[in-house]
Amino acid sequence: MNIKKILPAVFKQGSQIIAATTTPLLQTWIPDPTGIIPNSIGVVMTTVGETIADTLDRNMSQQEVMRTNKAYIYFVEKLERNLNQGLQIRNDDFFISPVGYRKPAEELFEGMLVKARNQYEEAKVEFFSNLYANGCVDPDLSPQMISLFILILDRLSFNHLDLLNRFEILGQESLWQANDVYTLQKENLPLLTCIEELKNLNLITPTFWGDSPLLITDLGEKFINSIEFKDIFEFTHNECISRNNPAR
Repeated sequence: MNIKKILPAVFKQGSQIIAATTTPLLQTWIPDPTGIIPNSIGVVMTTVGETIADTLDRNMSQQEVMRTNKAYIYFVEKLERNLNQGLQIRNDDFFISPVGYRKPAEELFEGMLVKARNQYEEAKVEFFSNLYANGCVDPDLSPQMISLFILILDRLSFNHLDLLNRFEILGQESLWQANDVYTLQKENLPLLTCIEELKNLNLITPTFWGDSPLLITDLGEKFINSIEFKDIFEFTHNECISRNNPAR
């Protein structure tokens, strides 16, 4: 499925295509000449198109426009990969409007765009897009969970995400305990604060005793997998977690 061919047909407000703020890449995409759009894809694209048209119609700085466009491009690419892998657009209430309210898919897409637009750590923009694109095909990602994950992703720095990803890689093999962080912060000063924030968000297991284990929670694992975190920077100061060798 070549989503790129059908997106521009629905990215409009009224009868006007919103093109002034799109990238040259987007401007080269043409509507499907057959005019045939599968129903499930049509639902997604209509929802996305109406929302991004409204978002792009607002006054934004050049950098905000760039981040919004990136979020859109990443979303298209990720959704296309999902469909090419045989995944199906979810068939539940995600794209249905409750009486008197907007569709969850529409609200969440706007939330994704707004949060991505305001990111000073621009490497996180792709994670917002991955989350929404995965939400379009994963019924286990409820609207409430996607909304929560958007807020969490907005709140956490790339450093937080890198730490959480290291705990996800360790999984149940993690040997770390609560008291170990006090030793580790001698070589990584922000570590204690970052770990506490991850625990407060229930992404790392809460601790009540010094020997309580530090493990990624089910929520943390679902979150890091849904955003498809990529370790694109070398955070050498966090390698102490990956070593998994407490000094006790």
